[in-house]
Amino acid sequence: MISIDNNLVFTPENINTSSDSPVTIILKNQEFLTSKASEFLIYENDDLKWSEMQFKEKEFIGYLNNKPCFVSELTDESIVSKDAVLTPLRNLLGRIPDALFTLCSRSIQLSDWKRNNQFCGMCGSRMIKHATERAMYCECNNLMIYPRISPCIIVLVTKGEEILLAHNKNFPGNFYSTLAGFIEAGESAESAIHREIYEEVKVSVKNINYFGSQSWPFPSQLMLGYHAEYSEGEIKPDGVEIDKADWFNYKNLPQVPTGNISISGQLIESYLKKMSS
Repeated sequence: MISIDNNLVFTPENINTSSDSPVTIILKNQEFLTSKASEFLIYENDDLKWSEMQFKEKEFIGYLNNKPCFVSELTDESIVSKDAVLTPLRNLLGRIPDALFTLCSRSIQLSDWKRNNQFCGMCGSRMIKHATERAMYCECNNLMIYPRISPCIIVLVTKGEEILLAHNKNFPGNFYSTLAGFIEAGESAESAIHREIYEEVKVSVKNINYFGSQSWPFPSQLMLGYHAEYSEGEIKPDGVEIDKADWFNYKNLPQVPTGNISISGQLIESYLKKMSS
């Protein structure tokens, strides 16, 4: 087994050019194999040699501490080893190093991509993996299907010492977060910010500034984070996604995401740091 610590380095790659012995993480139905103590398991070749677990084909995802790293998906019939359990990635948020979260995020997204593109959408034939590119291929029209991500905006709106936070209908209790939404076809990120914020809470914004991005595998999203300032409008939640929204003084916030888990938390923490300095 590979020990887990904050010194792990993961480098995404599409083609394995290393002859080093690989390491493997194990996935089944979008859940990762962990110990019963919730420790993430990274297997070396010798660890799997005597295992009774049965796998589908494995997928190269990059290099972990310079070792080739693969994700292997258990077959539906395979029994999980008695000292391990299957754990959803959401349950590992904030409990595993950032490099390992990136590795897991990539694993799930590639697994989804392969499962959802087994057959050609033009002729119905079974697609095959391309020999030299990360793509599923069909000969009918030289069709190449690459892994896709869905770009989203996520925005912290501020008004002096107050920040705009919203409660999604699916959030528990007093948990609030920043506003977010998908970028639509033909739309810029800035246009999506204006549209989404107005659709969800009927507020207009100005002075939009890019903050940073985060891969978010629930499902395959790329979150583009921004700060923006309030321009005009009275808060009116749409009642569809957002059931509550309000201005909160930065010194008296409800329960919000933390920065070690999501870019929403990073946006909030960066503003708190700015206001406290």
